[in-house]
Amino acid sequence: MKPAPDPGSGGAPNRVASAPCSFGVDEVVADDAWMPDADEMLDWMVDLDYVGTELGPPGFLGDGPEVRARLSRRGLALVGAFLPQHFSRREMVEADRAWLADSLRLLRDATPEGSRPFAVLAEGIDEPVRLAYTGRVADHPDAQLDQHRWNALVDNLHAAAETCREEGFEPVFHPHAGTYIETADEIDRLVGRLDGSLVGLCLDTGHFRYGGAAPAQAVRDYVSLLRHVHLKDCRSSVLQSVAARRADLSAALHDGVFCRLGAGDSDIAAVVAALRSVGYEGWLVVEQDQVLTTRDTRESLVAGQRANRAYLAQLGL
Repeated sequence: MKPAPDPGSGGAPNRVASAPCSFGVDEVVADDAWMPDADEMLDWMVDLDYVGTELGPPGFLGDGPEVRARLSRRGLALVGAFLPQHFSRREMVEADRAWLADSLRLLRDATPEGSRPFAVLAEGIDEPVRLAYTGRVADHPDAQLDQHRWNALVDNLHAAAETCREEGFEPVFHPHAGTYIETADEIDRLVGRLDGSLVGLCLDTGHFRYGGAAPAQAVRDYVSLLRHVHLKDCRSSVLQSVAARRADLSAALHDGVFCRLGAGDSDIAAVVAALRSVGYEGWLVVEQDQVLTTRDTRESLVAGQRANRAYLAQLGL
């Protein structure tokens, strides 16, 4: 079954975008040594031949009109916004719903003419037990959802997806390291309960690999729900080191678990081949979640993202 075309693609297959996280603008780790400012980062994206970007942390690119102006001046599409919420906690519904409404207003005001960004939903990345046991959740039943919270997650996710649709945005769910939807089993269990008429799937090849899933196989297994793709590579050796040290997600990010495309174990070439085989025509967003240190420079940061773009060019993208 061919997946529904990405609403932002305009029929052009596989437009390639970037994201602020690739340039050290991180939404998980808050102790960055430095980060670029919004205008220089967007200028780099244009220079590197990207044609769109995701929003990044709300406010980084400015308020709604500022974002629209910045992207419009450069001819960049707005591809999506990452919107994590505490879906598995019914006691957080009211606060999360209000936050989502505010975020969707920002997204609407930020959207340049011709863009149709995705609302990229995810489970919250601030659950201490999941952050602590990330990469080794299978060994810790106490870090897994019980049936009551599974039901809450599905119900609240579907309700949030309905809100996104009412506001004119296509929602997709993004499994993510350090959350209650991290492992291959958790991803599969959730996918089996998703109402595809309400919400699709964002395949993040790095986070899928982090959780033990095979990204290329996931393309084929979940094709009916596949709406959006983040291309990210993941190094299993870092995961193994972090697990052996009983460290957390912050340590994995600092250790460079997400690396340059082709340098990890996500098998990006196989993913691209699988996407072509199923006729995927949506956005490909290059992401390399990284935490910048004092050793990083603007030159080295741009060089790393230039290498990612060159890798995809070798694959015909």
